Order: sequence, then structure tokens, then C-alpha cells
Amino acid sequence: MKSIAKKISLITALSLITTISVSAQDGEALFRSKCAACHSVGTSKLVGPGLAGISDKRTQEWLITWIKDSQKMIASGDLDAIAIFEEFNKSPMIPFSDLSDEEIISMLDYIKAENSGSDVTTSTEVETEEPVAVIEYTTEDIENGKMLFSGKKRFKNGGPTCIVCHNVTNNDIMVGGLLAKDLTNVYERLGEAGISAIVSISPFPAMANSYSGKPLTKNEVRELTAFFKYANKVSESQAKKSGFKLIAGGGILGLLIILGLVSILWKNRKKESTKKDIFSRQLKGNDSIES
Repeated sequence: MKSIAKKISLITALSLITTISVSAQDGEALFRSKCAACHSVGTSKLVGPGLAGISDKRTQEWLITWIKDSQKMIASGDLDAIAIFEEFNKSPMIPFSDLSDEEIISMLDYIKAENSGSDVTTSTEVETEEPVAVIEYTTEDIENGKMLFSGKKRFKNGGPTCIVCHNVTNNDIMVGGLLAKDLTNVYERLGEAGISAIVSISPFPAMANSYSGKPLTKNEVRELTAFFKYANKVSESQAKKSGFKLIAGGGILGLLIILGLVSILWKNRKKESTKKDIFSRQLKGNDSIES
């Protein structure tokens, strides 16, 4: 009996260890695919804050609600949610309503595990930003980034051109798409770290699907970041171009062409019945017979 009990205990212990291990692995995978573009597991700020010690600063229930729909929390008047939104340039966090509570908890456990034993800042202490090395970009970097964005130069792995969905106000390139956010001042909002992270591992579903299996190279990320930095710097001196005006103008021109074609066809239409000539000849024939 003791032997059987020991075996049962051993199996139970191994099962628990396996479950914890799988949970941690799931949390890491989820964090890398959903969060790593905007957040670090440490104290470094990217697009959003570093998440070290986050479970000590907020309750699990608050974090789950925030991660699932931060904008809903802000709209509800939650003071902490509003403060975070204001601090990070009002950059809205993507809602992850598709994640279950268990998946979010596994990510929080992963963050906690990554910081176990480290001296993490608590909610009562002031967070300090780690110094970031200034990256110097060359004119060649900017030019290559401009060509990558506009499609004049293709991405090495075949990813779609940025300008299809995004616009950047710059005199050297044509008006971009309206399907996604305008990127003229994206460098001002996100900085180098934020742009590099989002372009490398995008948390946005549409962008992630578009570049699935077609990742940008490190050099391409660098060149795009260089172009965004340059575009932000010179944005005030560039002629404002509206994609909406271009589409509206094209639509009006197309409508005028169609109306013109309809007018020509209507003018040249057959105005009489196709059998009128035959009918007229028959009437004349009948008249001659009667006479």
C-alpha cells in the first residue's frame, strides 16, 4: 500500500510540475506574440511601460479587465487607466478580448517568473527610464527607408508595401492608403524602440497576418525607422496631402466619364422601332393595291 501511495504521489507531483511548466511556456509564447512589441518584461519603456512588478501594482482582476479592453476602462472613468493612457501619449492599447482569463494569468505568471529575485520597483516608488543610446542614421538609411515605404524597393522576404495601408506626408512620395493610421509623426509618438518593436513583431492582427512568414530584416527595420524619424522632423515643411481628397477627386472624375459615355450612347440610340421601315413599306404596298 505504501508503495502504491508513493507512486500516486510521484505521479501527482510530476503532473503538477508539467502543468506549471506548460503554463509558463504558454505565457511566454503569448507574451512574445501579443505584448513584446510594446512592452518589456523588465523596467524598460517601449511604446508602453515595462511590466516588471505589474502584479504588485495592480490586482489580477484589474489587469485582466485592462488587457481585454483598456479603452472601455478609460471610458468608464477608471483613474488608473486614464493616468496610464495620458502618460503614454494617448496611444490606445489593442484590446485582447480573444484571450481567456487563464491565458492572461499565464502571461502575468511569466512576467513574475522573469523578475523573480530581481529588485523590482513597487507602486510607491518612482520609475526611472533606462538611458537609451542615440542611433545615428545616414542619408542612405533614410533614402532606403523611403523607397521601402513607398514600394520603390521591395522587402527581401516579400512583405507588402507600407504605403498600401499607411500614409506619410512627405513631398518625395505619393499619398498613401487610408486603411490604417497615418505614420507622419509616428516617430514622435513611439520613438525608435517602439517603431522597431512593432515593425519587427506586430501586435496588430491585420499587420501580423500580412507579414506572417515574411518578416522584415534587421536592416529593413533600421531603414524604415530612419525614414520615420526624418519624416517626423521635416513634417511641418511638407505640403499636406489628403488621400481622401484624391479618392473623392478620382470618384468625381470617374462619375463624369461614366455620365459622358451614357450621354453619348443615349444620343446615338436608335430612336425608332427596328420594324418601322418594314411596317411603312407594307402600308405603302397596301395603299397601292387599294388604289
